[in-house]
Amino acid sequence: MKQDRLDKQTRDKKTDSSDIPNVRSVKYESGRTIDIDVADFKGHPLWSILIETARNNPLFPNRAGYAHSKIIPQNPKITPKELAGKLSITVGEALAILEGYEIPSK
Repeated sequence: MKQDRLDKQTRDKKTDSSDIPNVRSVKYESGRTIDIDVADFKGHPLWSILIETARNNPLFPNRAGYAHSKIIPQNPKITPKELAGKLSITVGEALAILEGYEIPSK
């Protein structure tokens, strides 16, 4: 009975898809083309928000673990852009991964 009411509302309501904005059509500059100086980013007020947002991504722990165990030991001086390219992630996520990496003492 409830499903019938929902179906009836859907059938009665005519929507035009042209009214809905296409979010993917909005152009923005990719972070991979921006020249990044990490020291400048760390002092920015939005730095903590960037780190928090990246770390709350459900895929972050696996990506960070893979980067810390496989990619960074082979290339300890990897840049955020290079790491983002290797993992197909945003530069912001790469910055968060590199921020959390500590060089193991021997």
